[in-house]
Amino acid sequence: MEGKTYDQLVEEFTPMINHMMKKLTIYKDKQDFFQIGLISIWETTKTFNPEKGKYSNYLYRHMWGRFLDELKRRTREAERNAYPSEEFWEVMESPILYREEEDYVKGLCKELSEGETTWVVDTFVHQLTVKEIAQKERVSPSAVKWWRKGAKEKLKRTLVPERGE
Repeated sequence: MEGKTYDQLVEEFTPMINHMMKKLTIYKDKQDFFQIGLISIWETTKTFNPEKGKYSNYLYRHMWGRFLDELKRRTREAERNAYPSEEFWEVMESPILYREEEDYVKGLCKELSEGETTWVVDTFVHQLTVKEIAQKERVSPSAVKWWRKGAKEKLKRTLVPERGE
C-alpha cells in the first residue's frame, strides 16, 4: 500500500471486490455493491495502520463487513416494506371492481337523500375527503358535512339493530 495512489489500489483490488460479490452471491444491484467496495478502499487508505498487519487483510475484513451491513439493511427494508405485484395494481384500477362496490354501497343507501348517498359513495368507494366532495359537487364543505351527519344517523338506524329486538 505504501506509495500507491488510490487509482492504483482500485486497479489492484477490483478482483477482490468481484470475488466478494460472487462469494456473497450478490446478483442484484451489482453497481451499488461495487461502489461500496470502492468506498471501502478509500476508507481503509485513511485508517490503515501498517503495524497491525497487511493492508490486503485489513481491506478484506473492512469490505466484507460493509457488504454484510448493506445486505442486512436491504433485507430489513424488504421485510418492512411489502411491494405489491403488478397484478395487484391492475386489479385495483379495474373499473368493474369499483362498479361492484358502488352498486353494493348504493344498495345500502335506499333510505338516504341524493346528497347523503353522494357522500357515502364518494367517501367509501372513491376515498374522497369532505373538501374534495364539495369541489366535485360544487357545494360548500359545510353542505357535505350535513350530508355526512344525515347519512350516519340514517345508516345507524338502518344497519344497527335496536338492543331490545
